[in-house]
Amino acid sequence: MKTKKLTLLLLLIFTLACGSFSVITEATEAPMAEETEPDISAELSAESEQINARMDSFITSETPGGTVMVIQNGQVVHRNGYGLANLEDGTAMTPDKIFHLGSVGKQFTAMGILILAEQGLLTLDDPIGDHLSELAWTGDEVTIRSLLQHTSGIPDYDENSDLLDRLMELADEPTNQDVLAVLSEETELIYATGDQFLYSNTGYDVLGALIESASGQYYAEFMKENIFAPLGMNNTFALPNANRLTDPNISMSYVFEDGEPTAYPSDPIDNINGSGSIYSNLDDMVLYDQALYTDKIVSQSTLAEAFQTGILNNGEETEYGFAWDIGNYQGEDYTAHSGAWLGFYTYYLRFPAQELSVLVLFNYDYSDPDPETLAYEIADLYLK
Repeated sequence: MKTKKLTLLLLLIFTLACGSFSVITEATEAPMAEETEPDISAELSAESEQINARMDSFITSETPGGTVMVIQNGQVVHRNGYGLANLEDGTAMTPDKIFHLGSVGKQFTAMGILILAEQGLLTLDDPIGDHLSELAWTGDEVTIRSLLQHTSGIPDYDENSDLLDRLMELADEPTNQDVLAVLSEETELIYATGDQFLYSNTGYDVLGALIESASGQYYAEFMKENIFAPLGMNNTFALPNANRLTDPNISMSYVFEDGEPTAYPSDPIDNINGSGSIYSNLDDMVLYDQALYTDKIVSQSTLAEAFQTGILNNGEETEYGFAWDIGNYQGEDYTAHSGAWLGFYTYYLRFPAQELSVLVLFNYDYSDPDPETLAYEIADLYLK
């Protein structure tokens, strides 16, 4: 058993290495990089034991797996990896492995729009056609805010096979400009702006194109310069990225096919940015999570816009802000979002008043339990 003096020394060294927030690391079954996971805790908390048991109930040392992190009051109180990151070479899943975030990445697009708003390059209630001429046909009703809140009425190629077919006819690997080109051929909205909430990947890809147009930078460059680099998120990037399929620290993704997990490394529309093209890991996401309590990215008054529910024309609340689901669970207000792309399956849950966050990242499309169900089960262990 470590002496009190040695423990304090290790804590001091670790605190200096990690910066402004402290981290309580939990013991883990998989080996981890020395620089990211010093062993300063010899015993698991009761909560961590329960999380590990739950994950071990459906993930084994021979199956795809995932990572789980819990942040409470500025400290990482659980951080662990389960199963395999790569079935082909038997690479164990460690907490530092990198995942595609799926639609959890939409919040980075929304944050990019808020950054541009603070820079005076746009306002949230600008008609999108004022910034993107391809969408001038939408008139004054389709605003940036309506796109952020999924109430715009712009057709969604994810739900419209004809729209997707036309997109794929333009290029083998289409970009945001191709999305705009396809949408420029439309003549009407699928519903009047503000009449309905309809989750739209296309709408967020339009926002990705807006970021490029307003900033004069590629989406990936803008995200790195304005969010990832300032926060020290060195393992986070947007596509396209040449290292995506070669970096050994990036998890392979798997889908259930022909009765077994099958690798699904890429998709033709991977390089369309906005609706979800971000890769990250637990260590970077804790930096982002803690920045949301500060003015490091945008001011708190600007950020508050993201956590306000949309209101339909009939006065009904959508319970969705700017890439955040908004609700109440066990008497506590939360914001959250799910993500799914390739075989990756993710959920990010925050209880701001409790300063409690849960992040669940899978590299397999597990559905029983799914990441959302697990996130709330885990939150139950910590909510008081």
